[in-house]
Amino acid sequence: MKLQALLVAMLMSSQAMAVQVFEKPVSDGMDKAILNSFREATASSAIDDTSKISLDEIKSAVSSLRINNDNFEISFDDGKLKNLLSSQGIASWNGLSDPVLVWLADVEESGINVINGDSDNEFAVALNQASNKNNYNLMFPVMDLDDVEKVNAQTILSHSDKILATASKRYDAKYFVAGAIEKNSGDNTYTVKWNAYDDEGKSLGNGQTQGTLEETSTSMSRDVAKVLMQNISSDTATAQNTSSDEVESMTTTDPDGGIVLGPVKGGVRVMFTGVDNVSDYPKINKILISYGYESDISVLGYNSQGVIFLIPTGSSPSILDGTLAHAGEFTKIGDWIYKFNKSSGVASAGNGVGTVTRTTTNRVTSNMNGYGGEAYTKKTVKRTVEVTTKIEQSAQDGAPVINLTDDSEGTDALEDGGINITQ
Repeated sequence: MKLQALLVAMLMSSQAMAVQVFEKPVSDGMDKAILNSFREATASSAIDDTSKISLDEIKSAVSSLRINNDNFEISFDDGKLKNLLSSQGIASWNGLSDPVLVWLADVEESGINVINGDSDNEFAVALNQASNKNNYNLMFPVMDLDDVEKVNAQTILSHSDKILATASKRYDAKYFVAGAIEKNSGDNTYTVKWNAYDDEGKSLGNGQTQGTLEETSTSMSRDVAKVLMQNISSDTATAQNTSSDEVESMTTTDPDGGIVLGPVKGGVRVMFTGVDNVSDYPKINKILISYGYESDISVLGYNSQGVIFLIPTGSSPSILDGTLAHAGEFTKIGDWIYKFNKSSGVASAGNGVGTVTRTTTNRVTSNMNGYGGEAYTKKTVKRTVEVTTKIEQSAQDGAPVINLTDDSEGTDALEDGGINITQ
């Protein structure tokens, strides 16, 4: 019989020591027993969703299965489980023994507060519960006189990383997270932005998410775990950063002289498609800065598909990939290729020179977008911009020469995005 054959095969193939044993009722059926046991076995180690793994693939990680009275006794091999998760692109780790300190600014209409250890803030409670499931613990500052003298909400919002690192010393935390949450009372959704640091204040990674309380707390907890996992040099971390040797050996151009996308020394080369207007350049630049990346983002070149950017980062390239893949402004369409969803539209042009249509837009802005500045003050900005673009292609393939002129009342919008304005 099929059941007997499977039981015999699993018993005979059990060569490695099973690290976990689960008992499930025979009345539930063998397939359901294996699935439920697998979920329990990976609940504390798998950071990502495991539901996409098929039953046949799960069975390959079973080291023993036998019937004891009315129960199945199912064992999994630890090595096979890790290999299975890794083959599916699912991050897994053994967690952290030391708690992670969290400096979190709660942005409310009535004011901005730093969430402390005694707070019953619903997001902090949900985040703590989600992090426990991801095999690490959080702690929040007590915000006593010693803390208040060094840190306030503006310290967090203004990215005063060194001050936060100094204030974190008293907690003996190897890692700390600083971020901001803002609740939309209209639909009870949250917007969350955060950065993770080591004990010296070095940025390890960042992220942002928006959604319900459960969605945002789960997403932040999972993504923080991934950042920590990528940066911890120990046996407890299964994923590693790209090493400097690997970066040095990466090919940066293809045989035809084109620019190869992906990690390079000091950053990552990515392509943005859907960039239909030169005014999209500073917009993309400002969005990337709002994610926590450095301002010296540069344009390397362009081709018929899109524009190639070099984004400096000291963190794992996979963190940047995950950030762009889940951001509303971009859609991932290939390896290191992302469609820009917020283009200003195609500008009319003849003989390489054209004028962008003058447009007037009203938009509500919030310093939440910049994760810095003045306490996330919301304001409506009305602006009229006309940009003249001139693109000259050199005799040889390479990056375009782009001259920008702006006849609006001010050039802050483009200059803030890191583009020099010539008039």
